[in-house]
Amino acid sequence: MNNDDATRAVIDKLGEQPGETLTPERVEAIQTAMHEDLGRFINNTSYFVLGSYDEEERPRLEAVRDQLAIDAAASNSDDGVDAFLMDDILDISEFFTSKFKLLVSYADHIVGVYEHSQGGHAWEAGYIDQPTYRKRTRAFYRTYETEEEQYAAYDGMFAHYLLSMERVDRAYTWTTPKELRDCVADAYAPD
Repeated sequence: MNNDDATRAVIDKLGEQPGETLTPERVEAIQTAMHEDLGRFINNTSYFVLGSYDEEERPRLEAVRDQLAIDAAASNSDDGVDAFLMDDILDISEFFTSKFKLLVSYADHIVGVYEHSQGGHAWEAGYIDQPTYRKRTRAFYRTYETEEEQYAAYDGMFAHYLLSMERVDRAYTWTTPKELRDCVADAYAPD
């Protein structure tokens, strides 16, 4: 797919989003983003890292993103690799949800890093819990020392999402940042 085709596909996808208005200014912003930013993962193997952007959790998301980029590039030198967080990509829509839907539709791998179910990443997990995305998704979720802490961290709906991912061998648990990095490295190790 050349860059013009990719840009047209993005414009078409965004135009289908409820409430999205594609003014000439918005189309120009999409074209700019495609030429400056989005092409980097449309033409590469891409890892979209999801999770909480809160101050305490964000460093772990960034560590996973950086590790995926380094490990994947080292093991597959013929292909370009890009691992990213949603805010690493230029805004192409006035709605975060439209931007998320677009990015998740293009990502080769969707990497959920979860420590609790409070925040927008819970909505994202619900969205990617459908057949179109499930085979590209892995969930890495933090476990806590006590049952009470675990219960407090993940509400019923999110806990059931994680259980469903476990049942299809798409979920991994961790307790420390090092265990998280090890789980990610093992899950995405070349066959």
